[in-house]
Amino acid sequence: MKMQAERLTVIEPLPLPLHEKLFDDSEQLASALARQVAADLRAALARHGEASIALSGGNTPKRFFQQLSQQTLDWARVTVLPIDERWVPAEHPRSNERLLREHLFQHNAAAARFLPLYRPVDTPEMALMPVLTKIANEGLPLDVAVLGMGEDGHTASLFPDLGHDNPALREIGLQPRGRAPVMSVRTAAMPEPRMTLTLSAIFTAPALYLHIEGETKRALLHAAQRDPRSTLPIRAALAGAPSAPTLYWSP
Repeated sequence: MKMQAERLTVIEPLPLPLHEKLFDDSEQLASALARQVAADLRAALARHGEASIALSGGNTPKRFFQQLSQQTLDWARVTVLPIDERWVPAEHPRSNERLLREHLFQHNAAAARFLPLYRPVDTPEMALMPVLTKIANEGLPLDVAVLGMGEDGHTASLFPDLGHDNPALREIGLQPRGRAPVMSVRTAAMPEPRMTLTLSAIFTAPALYLHIEGETKRALLHAAQRDPRSTLPIRAALAGAPSAPTLYWSP
C-alpha cells in the first residue's frame, strides 16, 4: 500500500503589532499628530501635574513641530527633550536643538522647558555621565515619544552598525529594559558622533508614535515588521515596545 505524501504547511510569521494612521499628505499628518500628542500631554498633566516628551529631529517633523507649537495646554509644565542629538553646537544647521528652538519653541510652546543632550565639550563621551544623570533625574519617565526612521532602518541614533566593534553597545542601545537611558554613538553612516536615548528610555513613554513619510520608508518598515531575521534597529523598536506603537504616515 502506497503511503500518502504528507502535505507540509508553511506557517508565515505574524508581523509585529503596529497601529497605522495613513494620510494623504504631510500637512494632514502634522495636524493630526499634533492634536493627538497635545491630548496625550494634557492627560499626563491631569494625572501627575507635569509632562515629558521626547522628539526626533531631521526634516520630516518640521510641520508637526509647527502645528504642535500652537496647541493649547499648560506648556510651562512640559519638559521637551530630543530623542537624539548630533554632536555639533546648538547654532549649527544640523543641530536638533536648533531645529526644536526654531520650529517648536514658539507660539504657545515657547513656555516649555528644554532638556538638551548636547554640552559644549569635544566629544559626547566626555559629557555622557552628566547628561545621563540629568535625563534620568529630570526627563524620565517620558509620557510621549515620537520616533522617526531613516532609509537604512535606523531610529533615534541607533544605526544598523551599532556595536559592530563592541556588541555590548548594541545591547545597551536596543535592550528594551536596560539601565542606561542615554548613550554616545559613532556610526560610519554619519559624519558626527551623537548622543541618543536608548530604547529602554524611549519605552518609558506610554504613548509611542512613529512618524515617517514616503513609500520607500513605509516599504522598509513593513519588511522589518514581517521579517523575524531582520537586525535593523527599527525591528528592535517594534519588537521591544511594551505596547504597539502607532504609525503616522503620508506619501
